[in-house]
Amino acid sequence: MSTTEDIDIDIRSRKTKTEDADLDITPMIDITFLLLAFFVVVSKMDAQVPVTMPKATSGTSIAEENCVIIVVTTETPGGVSKIHKGQSMDTASLIETTVPSEIETEIAEYVENEISNQPTIEAVLIKGAGNARTGDIETIKRGIAGSKLALERQIYFGVEEDQ
Repeated sequence: MSTTEDIDIDIRSRKTKTEDADLDITPMIDITFLLLAFFVVVSKMDAQVPVTMPKATSGTSIAEENCVIIVVTTETPGGVSKIHKGQSMDTASLIETTVPSEIETEIAEYVENEISNQPTIEAVLIKGAGNARTGDIETIKRGIAGSKLALERQIYFGVEEDQ
């Protein structure tokens, strides 16, 4: 029999498993937010750039003969709108006031008279220049809503196309 001294056993120590190297992404996140803040501060927002809108590719058409027509024009983009009662662009059909409540009253009276004189009218058509202000269109809509006869009819919007 052999003793333990005679046996040469190679006992190696177990290697401890090293953990995978972790990547600390905190500095990268910090840099990302610093870059974001930099570009937000440095960027210049220009509100004066006009936006070109695409032409309408769908929609319904309506005969103007069966409508009460209101025309909105402006001489300059964002300028003061001129509101005309009917197709005519002469000064007799122009609404002179610029006070919204008076415009609403005048539109309501005009729509009421037109519908009562021509009961075959199916709708109200607002024809606007492409640069008309939306606030003026809203004033006209409130005026149309002031007419009891107009509540039973559709409201259509038409925008002047560029040639």
